[in-house]
Amino acid sequence: MTWTLGQLQTFVVVAERGSMTRAAEALGYSIGAVSQHMSALRRTVGSDLVIRRGRSLVLTEAGRTLLPRARSILAAQAQAELAMLGRDFEREAIVTLGVFGSTSTIGLPLIVRLLAERHPDIVVRAREVNVETMSAAVIDGAIDLGIGIDYPAVPLPPMRGLTWTTVAAEDFGVVTPAGRPLPSPGELAEADWILPPATDLFGRAMRLATSALGIQAKESHIVTDTAVALALAGTGLGLTLATPIMMSLGGPDVALHPVTGAGGREIIVLTVPAPSAPVAAVAEVVAEVFA
Repeated sequence: MTWTLGQLQTFVVVAERGSMTRAAEALGYSIGAVSQHMSALRRTVGSDLVIRRGRSLVLTEAGRTLLPRARSILAAQAQAELAMLGRDFEREAIVTLGVFGSTSTIGLPLIVRLLAERHPDIVVRAREVNVETMSAAVIDGAIDLGIGIDYPAVPLPPMRGLTWTTVAAEDFGVVTPAGRPLPSPGELAEADWILPPATDLFGRAMRLATSALGIQAKESHIVTDTAVALALAGTGLGLTLATPIMMSLGGPDVALHPVTGAGGREIIVLTVPAPSAPVAAVAEVVAEVFA
């Protein structure tokens, strides 16, 4: 079979994002270019790799078969690039760390600095991964370890070949424009809400959190990206929920109001059982930073 690395990369991002539009945004391509890559790869494979289910794209059996192998090919290509840049693999350990929005903003700079001080022989390479597919990326070997999220209200199922450690826990609060007080229960019930899709864990956790506040949230805006949700909340288009770390993606136009009983999330470090010494060292630093 003849495929290109660009086609495989596009396929992996489409699989992780569940949408050609979101994949195009992540890759910096046009939607047309993403569609062309997927069509060419489909012709090469001879079978559909994704099918539409509602508003999302889901993997077919052929797609599920190809995905871990595509990730392995891309990971090997990335290592080859590093080797060509003169990296000394005999004296340096390169560890690929899976991150997502708020964790990369608040934690990654400090993680890299502490590792440089304590383990100068370890080189960390961050890779943004959809938090919904972080576990699979670790198991498939696309990344060496990942920073993930678990919601106690909708906990992750145990997965063979995966170990996770909880390193921090934080509660949801209500986000309003800066300078405004926490709305009353009646105002919360009448307000427009900005929520992620109900099809993912984050969306289900947010809806359970609003229910725990005793309201049936009026879902006026469905937004996947936390930074966009915070920006909309800052303009007064609706309320949303966030945690202190999530607020790192916002700006001075939003304020976080603690509430009781809305639940929250846990930040976890995902590795394979018995990771290598360099991976274990990075996991230890990640845990320290978020603790």
